[in-house]
Amino acid sequence: MDLKESLLNPDKYGPWRVGSHMMGETIPKESNYVALDPNQKDEWGIPLLRVNVDYDDNDEKMVKDYLEQMTEMFEKAGFTNIQTRDDRRAPGLDIHEMGGVRMGRDPQTSLLNANHQLHAVPNVYVTDGASMTSTATQNPSLTYMAFAARAAHHAMKNMG
Repeated sequence: MDLKESLLNPDKYGPWRVGSHMMGETIPKESNYVALDPNQKDEWGIPLLRVNVDYDDNDEKMVKDYLEQMTEMFEKAGFTNIQTRDDRRAPGLDIHEMGGVRMGRDPQTSLLNANHQLHAVPNVYVTDGASMTSTATQNPSLTYMAFAARAAHHAMKNMG
């Protein structure tokens, strides 16, 4: 028996399955943000973080398009018994989440400067993906390391 025969005859040699998973990005928008809750505080009196984020019509269309295109690719590859499902999670439950702490020159429209330093609190640096408003298909871990190196260099040079 060869591999091709076993894959083409799952009832005889299987059961074989092929899966696909999509991780897309939500377009940055002002309606998605984090803020300190003006009313609720933790046990030490510190305001709780309020996360305001949701999917929108574009996100719905992106998932629909993915499911349609994957079905078409699987059909053209000769797969049978194709099953699709939208099993998306709530925002914030995937790996490499990004956004929420915008970078820019103006403290009125951004929280971080080019060195990943908070405009309002100069001894705080944010070096994860929070400053990234968009993502590529590659794993961002090396980029995060570069952010941390830049921030550490800046802190060492400017904070004595």
